[in-house]
Amino acid sequence: MRLKMDEKGNEILLRLIIMFLLRGASGVLKNDVFCSYGDNVTLSCKNTYSYYNSTEWIYERNRDSRAVVLYADGIKQNDSERHDRLSLGSDCSLNIYKVTKEDYGLYSCKHYKDGIRLLEDGLSFSLHVLHVSSPSTQTEIRPGSSVTLSCHLYSYDGYYCDPLVGIDGVQLVWVNHAGVNLQRDSRYQISHSGRCNSTLTTTLLNEDNNGEWRCVATLRNEEKTSSSYTVKYLGSSEPEEKHVFCSYGENVTLPCNNAQSDCTSTTWIYERNRDSGTIGLFIGGIKKTVIERLNRRSLGSDCSLNIYKVTKDFGVYSCQQNVNGQRQGNDAHVFLHVLYVSLQSTQTEIRPGSSVTLSCHLYSYDGYYCDPLVGIDGVQLVWVNHAVVNLQTDSRYQISHSGRCNSTLTTTLLNEDNNGEWRCVATLRNEEKTSSSYTVKYLVSPTLGASSSRVIILLGEIAVLMAPTVILLLIICEKRPRNRRSQNTQKI
Repeated sequence: MRLKMDEKGNEILLRLIIMFLLRGASGVLKNDVFCSYGDNVTLSCKNTYSYYNSTEWIYERNRDSRAVVLYADGIKQNDSERHDRLSLGSDCSLNIYKVTKEDYGLYSCKHYKDGIRLLEDGLSFSLHVLHVSSPSTQTEIRPGSSVTLSCHLYSYDGYYCDPLVGIDGVQLVWVNHAGVNLQRDSRYQISHSGRCNSTLTTTLLNEDNNGEWRCVATLRNEEKTSSSYTVKYLGSSEPEEKHVFCSYGENVTLPCNNAQSDCTSTTWIYERNRDSGTIGLFIGGIKKTVIERLNRRSLGSDCSLNIYKVTKDFGVYSCQQNVNGQRQGNDAHVFLHVLYVSLQSTQTEIRPGSSVTLSCHLYSYDGYYCDPLVGIDGVQLVWVNHAVVNLQTDSRYQISHSGRCNSTLTTTLLNEDNNGEWRCVATLRNEEKTSSSYTVKYLVSPTLGASSSRVIILLGEIAVLMAPTVILLLIICEKRPRNRRSQNTQKI
């Protein structure tokens, strides 16, 4: 009986230890965030203040590593790892772009007001990253060869992994594309090295080409995240993602890489962002009549998608091939990025001496290629004049950036700015992708005042109206002297 009590006491003690590990010094329970390798993650800071300079983010990979300051006073620290993949949201949340297995660990958010830390407003997050990979020694991916996949859950200091995982029920489960558990399928050999490591081994069949196996991380039988591996045999290439940049008002064509010879097998679907649903644009080569902007879209002879006079049509467009109800190959995904320059809506005067502000925005799918995601790929917005001179260092212009997909230009107009042009250029890895311009149009000539112009216009109108009368008077005046001279001659 005493032995049982000791065992029960040990279990309670173990639970208390785990709870202590879960809690920070302030006693606030840490938040657990699960994600897959390559995901984009947002850690919400729940800031009660609207300015960034009261926010600090700290990262710690494990108990033996030193803490790293990612943001101090709302400013990104240049010496931090993964510099280009981190950004702050408008609510001081931390965005991590394309998570890798090196990003797991403990992230802590702290707030300060006038230099005083607000303990009750801090949060900590334990980020758990799931990754599926095939061994580097794997050289053959073809029918008849054996393949081994490894699934690992990376966590802070073993947190939620052995030996701590057992009590909370974290498990790694292998499933196929239909979500069927493979544990009892004799074709697959599945083994576990603790609860945060699992391997799957099988011999490939012909029908495995483009097949998918997923490793699912569950917590108390609830799925938290998953990571997948898709089999690709040599010669079965997958269409690459394409990115098309254009300016507002242009006509654009989106290619369908995997198009068959007959467009009756072609389906185009559209998705603006992750939170919106997908819309069928063309099904079996036939245009859907219920979609928006119906008259601005058509199919080309090669099944490409034509969009006429682009507006904010940004998003991801996917071309699919279906033959006899069966999907053929892989979808071709085209990301459309739309650049737009506009005058600030509050602008009322366009004349010399007035201040003008232009806004340039790159609209993209779900923030893709925009902050917080843009940094790693080098998309930038650059303002230039009609001679393509960069205006960034010209003191006449005030240029500011709200992330890399928003930029504003402010300047005071001069006489010579009439019919002048400023362009916003979108570059990718220093290569120009598209541009959008704004041309200044004064209502009157900049060398004349408004009153002078009105006088000139009025005089012109009077001249036009009086022209017939003037001509008639000239004719009468011309005739009168002749008549008098003839009468005087007769008298003589």
